[in-house]
Amino acid sequence: QDSAIMAYTAHKDAEQVKEHFDPRETLEENAKNFAELIKKSNHFIVYTGAGISTAANIPDFRGPEGVWTLAATGGQRTLPTTSVLKAMPTRSHMALLRLHQAGYLKHVVSTNCDGLFRKSGLSPDALSELHGNSNIEQCLDCGKEYLRDFDATATYQFSCSDHRTGRTCVLCGGALVDSIINFGEDLPEETLETAFQNADVADLCLVLGSSLTVRPSADIPTR
Repeated sequence: QDSAIMAYTAHKDAEQVKEHFDPRETLEENAKNFAELIKKSNHFIVYTGAGISTAANIPDFRGPEGVWTLAATGGQRTLPTTSVLKAMPTRSHMALLRLHQAGYLKHVVSTNCDGLFRKSGLSPDALSELHGNSNIEQCLDCGKEYLRDFDATATYQFSCSDHRTGRTCVLCGGALVDSIINFGEDLPEETLETAFQNADVADLCLVLGSSLTVRPSADIPTR
């Protein structure tokens, strides 16, 4: 995405960009209380945005040094940056994996394209990647999915809606397309429906690393 085009989505209010940190005692108390809520829940889901991956040195979008924030202000990033391909799942990703393995966490809804949840080992059945995954491409004809160890996104040489990667399916020879949802494109219907279905039956939802700015996905936690 062209950061100049998306700069208008940056937060206009400086207070929205500001990061707040709880004292350690408050954080520990809140964590204990939330752990009890998780234990008592019947259908616990998590909604995540780019903020969950900043610990992996992947920039977010609307934080103090977010991509859109810097594009809007003309600022320069001072924090280290790691490419998505080299980035590893953070402690948050792994903690959510453990909660799922323990039977507490039923579903994760992610608006990230970095693929860190799949890298963590989280089952695709427990994950709705609403904006796609930069490591995944799919056959247009037979639907075969390929999870790659390289960046599988298209070059968008002719248009941002041309998702062909230039590779073909080994099963049927059909054209492969990436799974990325570019600005202005509709979210994948089946993936979005799965996310809303889990939200509808959820009795507990945790939002991590998202300012809940982009809809309709931002409506999921409030279902």
